[in-house]
Amino acid sequence: MDKPQPDPQAGELAAESMRALFPPEERTVFDQRCAALASDDPERWEAIAFPVELALELAAVCNLKCVMCPVPTTSRPATLMDEALWRSVIDQIGDQKGFVLLPQGFGETMLHRRWAELVGYAVDKGIRPIVMLTNGTLLNETNVERLLELAIDVLLISIDGVNPETYAAVRVGGDLRKVEANVRRLLERRGERRKPTLVIRIIRMKETQEEIDAFFARWRPLLHPSDQIQINEYNDWAGKVEDHSVDGLSAQPGRSPCRMLWRNLSVHADGKVSACCLDSEDELIIGDLTEGETIQDIWQGEKLRTLRRIHLEGRFEELPICLKCKNWY
Repeated sequence: MDKPQPDPQAGELAAESMRALFPPEERTVFDQRCAALASDDPERWEAIAFPVELALELAAVCNLKCVMCPVPTTSRPATLMDEALWRSVIDQIGDQKGFVLLPQGFGETMLHRRWAELVGYAVDKGIRPIVMLTNGTLLNETNVERLLELAIDVLLISIDGVNPETYAAVRVGGDLRKVEANVRRLLERRGERRKPTLVIRIIRMKETQEEIDAFFARWRPLLHPSDQIQINEYNDWAGKVEDHSVDGLSAQPGRSPCRMLWRNLSVHADGKVSACCLDSEDELIIGDLTEGETIQDIWQGEKLRTLRRIHLEGRFEELPICLKCKNWY
């Protein structure tokens, strides 16, 4: 049985698993950035020239209403990313190295009817690795073939539970039997091909805690040795959703600066850019690509520098979302 791998971030793999996705020449850049982030010296963080992870939210909508997700109650507009905006961002970042592209945000990426063409645009520009997240409900024959043609590096599939009743209670609107059939279809069609690597994930919460062992037992025999099964620890999105954690959540005492501000940029479907992948209500917006700014402008801009300075000085009371966050990086 796999050793459980708690994963606090929405789209993140364990560092060593992520590292293995890069070709050698880019792995060096990735390693340098990760080493800087692991340092206790903020000057090394400031020297990181480009985010380690760049998330582009193709769909700010979802077909489920999960109890552990802020999407059902968010005030953000339910929209799809404009194709021209996506292509503009990809054009801007095509020559960057040592970062991971996450074509996702808070919604279900495959709800964008041209998701495959747009991700394919990034593939054609040589951008790798690409790590994609899905709830598995839309892994029909067409989308499975698209994934295989694109050779997505990693596909993370979130499935919570082994009993249909448990799944239906937490992933409201979903059908476990359908999702499991979809994943089996993907496994069968992938065959011995190396891509995509699959990561099957379950969130540890009150409703699923007793099913985790059974979850591993169900999926491990079906997966390739290079695939993974992960346990995500519960996240209340800075108080945006009810606490369903097993032991209750509490903020970390005596916090140091959150290194997410030196690691990640998240482009929302409407073009606004957040400094944090947990920002479901646009509380940490540091730029807007629809107003002529570029990714590099925003990464080096004064708004992000101000947020970082607040963290470095420990003034977290000025940032309510950070003050309430229980998933500090």
